[in-house]
Amino acid sequence: MKAVLLEGIKNIKVTDVPIPECAPGQVLVKVGACGICRTDMKAYYHGQRDLQLPRILGHEIAGTVLEVGRGVTQVKTGDRIQVAPGLPCGCCRFCLKGWHHMCDSVQIMGFHYDGGFAEYVLVPANGVNHGVLNKIPDHLSFQEAALTEPLACSVNMQDAVRVGLGDIVVIFGAGPLGLLNAKLAKARGAGEIILIEINEARLDAAAKKEFDRCVNGLRDNPVKQVLEITGGSGADVVIPCCPSPAAFYDGLAVLGKRGRFGFFSGLLMDSQPFRVDYNLIHYRELSVHGAYGCSAEHNRTAMELLGNGVIKVKDMITRSIPLDEVLSGLKMVAAMQETKIVII
Repeated sequence: MKAVLLEGIKNIKVTDVPIPECAPGQVLVKVGACGICRTDMKAYYHGQRDLQLPRILGHEIAGTVLEVGRGVTQVKTGDRIQVAPGLPCGCCRFCLKGWHHMCDSVQIMGFHYDGGFAEYVLVPANGVNHGVLNKIPDHLSFQEAALTEPLACSVNMQDAVRVGLGDIVVIFGAGPLGLLNAKLAKARGAGEIILIEINEARLDAAAKKEFDRCVNGLRDNPVKQVLEITGGSGADVVIPCCPSPAAFYDGLAVLGKRGRFGFFSGLLMDSQPFRVDYNLIHYRELSVHGAYGCSAEHNRTAMELLGNGVIKVKDMITRSIPLDEVLSGLKMVAAMQETKIVII
């Protein structure tokens, strides 16, 4: 089969590899679509803490069940499915609490196991047994279903900060995760959604989407703008969907009393001095919540939102490419030239 193999930093190639054999308990999937995200781009340019090389990248996977191993009853040949990429052990204290993405020994497809930048992908038995396969409704395309995983990460974040009815939500960044968080916040009943963005093209595109207010973070002072919009009371929830330290300290500054901060995106700590007025947390009684990845349950929730039409993502997919063009896709992600790129 054709696959995109990352052998080292900035060393990637399209090659032929054997189709994986489907052992008992496993499921072989013919990939219909696989999204490219910033984490894939980071793995190519810099590496990633969970990445074990050589590796077939890709963790936003949707496709068709080609073969099931002995004992598999969850799906059958021909089923259209999305794959939640986290493979938990199922027996550590975090798994027993249902926090599978926090598993002490979680393995991730596209990092520990080969992922979806290939014609076929093998889902290990522990993933199958712990519910990582979600059936895709007939009306939902593979490209749309490939966005289940990033939406699931957003579900994890917004569950943590309890986005709800009437909340004023500030989102830093109008990339794919910024848009997904906006769509999700709107679906959860947020009262007003304010975007802070420094990329002019993304700012213009966002003005036509789910944001109520768009602020140019280069031209205008984000803190001043949000406080003016909110009449000085500040936001209820802030979610930075970008790796800039500035989004972290501006985000804390725009939160109102008892506001909730979602630490959703990892930070580029070497880009500039990182100074935060932590006293704001004390005096305003702010809450800071981390969210990393997503569980199989978060993926099920995300698939329901997509399948029921509560959240629509077709407008986000601005480029579909074949496997042969993955390198150009990674470069486009780095340059922020498209909203969402999907391999088909």
